[in-house]
Amino acid sequence: MSYFLKTYSSRTIFSLLLGLIIFSVPAFSQVKSKKRGIAYGYHSEADMAAISRGTSWWYNWYYQPESTVAGVYPNYGMDFVPMAWGKSFNEAGLRAFYASHPDARYLLGFNEPNFMSQANLKPSETAALWPKLEKIAKDYGLKIVGPAVNYSGDGVTENGVTYSNPIAYLDAFFAACPNCQVDYIAVHNYMCYSGALTDYINQFKKYNKPIWLTEFACWDQATITSDMQKSLMMGAIDFLENEPVIYRYSWFTGNRSGNAPYIDLFEPQSGKLTELGQLYINFNPIHDPNTYSVIPARLEAESYSSMSGIAIEATKDVSGIANVGWIDANDWLEYNIDVPASGNYSVSFRISANATTSLELRENNATIQTLQVAATGGWQSWETLHTNIPLIAGKHKLRIYTSKGMFNLNWLELTPSGQPTQIHQHGLPGQRIYPNPVKDKLVIEAGNSLGKTEVSIFDLSGRTIATQIFSGETTRMEIDFSNFKSGSYLVRIKNSENFFNQLIVK
Repeated sequence: MSYFLKTYSSRTIFSLLLGLIIFSVPAFSQVKSKKRGIAYGYHSEADMAAISRGTSWWYNWYYQPESTVAGVYPNYGMDFVPMAWGKSFNEAGLRAFYASHPDARYLLGFNEPNFMSQANLKPSETAALWPKLEKIAKDYGLKIVGPAVNYSGDGVTENGVTYSNPIAYLDAFFAACPNCQVDYIAVHNYMCYSGALTDYINQFKKYNKPIWLTEFACWDQATITSDMQKSLMMGAIDFLENEPVIYRYSWFTGNRSGNAPYIDLFEPQSGKLTELGQLYINFNPIHDPNTYSVIPARLEAESYSSMSGIAIEATKDVSGIANVGWIDANDWLEYNIDVPASGNYSVSFRISANATTSLELRENNATIQTLQVAATGGWQSWETLHTNIPLIAGKHKLRIYTSKGMFNLNWLELTPSGQPTQIHQHGLPGQRIYPNPVKDKLVIEAGNSLGKTEVSIFDLSGRTIATQIFSGETTRMEIDFSNFKSGSYLVRIKNSENFFNQLIVK
C-alpha cells in the first residue's frame, strides 16, 4: 500500500522481595532497534524526535524525505531510504538525493508492482526497468531492495497469468531477470496474527536473501480492534527482532486519524505517540541463553531463553502486558534458572486453556513432572496451577513441553516449598489500569477499596521510583508519569487484603 493512494495516503528479570512477596518484571526496555522503522510520509521534527527513540529508519514511498525533516533527521540517528515507486520514477531526483547524501546505502525498488492500483508493472516490465536501478546503485555504491510484493486482489496479468500471489510474481521476475542485482527481498503483510506473519516470511526464504518487511499491520479482518493491533505488534516484534533473515521492518503507518483499523503510531498533536506508538518503540523482549534467573523468582512467559513454535500476544490477564500463545502439540519453552540450594520447590503456572491438555516440566531435558490441565473456559480465562518438584543446587534449563498444546501461559513462579507468600496477588475489585502505554497520567480504578492503598513504582533494576499512599474509600487513583523517562516500569498496588503488579510502558 502507499500513502499516495490514501487520505493518510540485558534481558532483565528481577525478583524483588519485600517481606515474602515476590515481584517480577519481563525483559522490556526502550532500545533503539537497528531493524525497526516506520512507513510514513508526514513527519514533523517533533515526530522524528519521538519515534527515533526506538526506531532507526523510515521511508515515505518517495525519492527524498519530506521537507519538514529533510534538514534535521540525521540529528536523530534516522536513516531515510528513497524509493523508485513505479514506472515513471524520478531518476534525476534519486540521483540528486544520493549525490548530496553520500552516507545513503539503499534503494527501495518498486512498490507492489503486482497490484494494478499500485506500481502496476508486469514481471517483464519490472525486469526491463531494473537495469536503471542497477546503474544508480553502481554510481552511488548502493544495495537494492525489492520489488516489494504482497497478496493482491487486483493483480497484474501477463501471458494469461494473474499475479495475485507475491511469490509467483517474484518467480516470474527472477525468471525474466536472472542476473539482476537484488540484494534484499521486500515484502508487505497485513495478516492479523503473528503466527501467520511468521509462516508468510518463511516462504520467502527460498530466495536465500535477507528480507525487508516494508509494510505490516493488522488489516485483513472485517472487524479490527486496538487490542488486535497490539497483539500482532508484540508477536511480530518478537519474531522480527530475533529472526536472522529479517534485515529491516517497518510498521504501516504513522497516520493520525484515531479511527479503525487503529494502526496509528502518532496522535493528532505533533510529536505525541499513541499507546500503539509507545508500544512500538518500547517493546523489546530479549531472549538471552546465557542469563540465569536466581530462584525464587517469577518468570514472565515471554522472557524465555529459547523456544519452539510459540508466539507472543497481548494478555488480558490481571497482570502483565503479554503472554505466550499459539502453543501447539510438541511446542516448548525453556527458561534458565539458578537454584541456590537443593530441595523441593513449588512451581506455579498462570495458564488459560481452551481445552483439556497437559504439560511436562523437563529439567535439562529430562521429564520431572507431568501436569494435567483442565479447560479454563477460553484463551484469556486465567487460572493458577501449582505443583512441586525437586531441584539440585546449580544452574538448570527448565523446559515446559506439551504434547497437546491448546493453552496460553502468562508466567511461572518458583519458590522453596513451605515458603508461601504473605499476600496473594489478585485483581483488586472493579480494577482498571489505563492507559498502557502511558504518557502523562496513569489512572487506577479499584472499585470501593477501603483503608490504605499503597501504589509504588519500580524500575527494571528493582529501584523504587515513587510511592504514593491513598487513604479512606478509594475508587480512582492517579499517578503522575510525566517526569518519568521512556521505558518500562512495574506498578505495585497493595492494600490490606490484596496486592497486584502491572507492567507499564511509557
